[in-house]
Amino acid sequence: MFWFYSAALLIVAALFVLVPLWRFHRRGGADAAQRERTNLLIFQERLAELEAERAAGTMEEENFIALRLELERSLLADVDATAAQPAAQARTSWLSPSRLLPLLMVLLTIPTSLVLYQQWGYHEELALADLFERTQRAETPEESRDLIYALGDQIEEHGDNGWLWYFMAQNLIKVGQFPEVPMFLDRAAGLIEQPQDKSMILGQQAFIEYLLAGQQVTDIVQGLVEQTQLLDANQYLVMQILATEAQKQDDYQGAITYWRRMLQQVPTGPEADALREAIAMAQATLADAGAGAGSDGAVSGPVINVAVSLAEGIELPPQTRVFVSALDVNGRGQPLAAQLLTVADLPVTVTLSDRDAVGAFNLSSAESVFVVATASVSGTANVQSGDRQGRSEGFDPGEGHTDIQVVIADLVP
Repeated sequence: MFWFYSAALLIVAALFVLVPLWRFHRRGGADAAQRERTNLLIFQERLAELEAERAAGTMEEENFIALRLELERSLLADVDATAAQPAAQARTSWLSPSRLLPLLMVLLTIPTSLVLYQQWGYHEELALADLFERTQRAETPEESRDLIYALGDQIEEHGDNGWLWYFMAQNLIKVGQFPEVPMFLDRAAGLIEQPQDKSMILGQQAFIEYLLAGQQVTDIVQGLVEQTQLLDANQYLVMQILATEAQKQDDYQGAITYWRRMLQQVPTGPEADALREAIAMAQATLADAGAGAGSDGAVSGPVINVAVSLAEGIELPPQTRVFVSALDVNGRGQPLAAQLLTVADLPVTVTLSDRDAVGAFNLSSAESVFVVATASVSGTANVQSGDRQGRSEGFDPGEGHTDIQVVIADLVP
């Protein structure tokens, strides 16, 4: 389809040159005929004037005859010149610069366009899109193996393209070569900078490492989980890991929280039904144990209700990410709990608890915490110049509910 449209555009471009040339050629013949008519009209008018002067007696017969002969010779000369011009144009039409150069330009359009497209075109992006579509459509191991060989050739030539490494990982998953997948996902995550894409790749890497470790949270898995949640606290596969771990530790309320957050991201279908069933079973287990999973949403440990707003006069794009984090006053800067919002959500009140932990420590592990809300212009949790921030004073989270307000106002230098 691309080449069809390209050919159509080349034809249109050629017509822009050829049609004016053809019209100019036709106009040349029409101009010659017009000149003949004009010369004849002038001859008739001048001859009438001479005859009028002769009739009035102001011109002698000899002078009249001489001037008429001169007028006739002039007319014949003009007619001969006008008749000779189209013939001369016809003889030199293909060699005259005014026609030869446009024709040569038309002929050179195709090779020139191809050369320029190779230099500046998006042929690599088109090839990448084709590989993506083939990866999505691949249904048999044979198709995935063919793609693995094709992607291997592409990686050798364009090893700095993170999406090639990612597509390779997807095809390796389809043929069951799981041990090799994390390496390709790691390379992809290192080359792709867009936060949402990066968090998706890191989440997938964490999940594969989790499966390879026999569903155990190793140091590698924990590190990947923390990296991912700094970019996206609601990354689907990471929440799946955390829900599974919560269920294994009989923390059914925590598992329900993660499953509910996952449920918000999936469309209606078998996956959503499976999540609802898991939530119902966990609630039944809590009810049997007397924990009352549905009773007033009780949560063990500290709970911080944070009213987040944007200061007056500050305008940010609605899609700007806002990271709301609770940090230990005496800690290393790693968030104890975090939630991800956008400027479009503000003002809003969010809840931070032990269920929102993004690392090895949670709110219960700290004696004094503070809350910071960052509107990130880069879209990442790493604070950079140009971000807007608001933070609270340090306080003891205790074991109950704490209500605080954070206004995003300060510009990060």
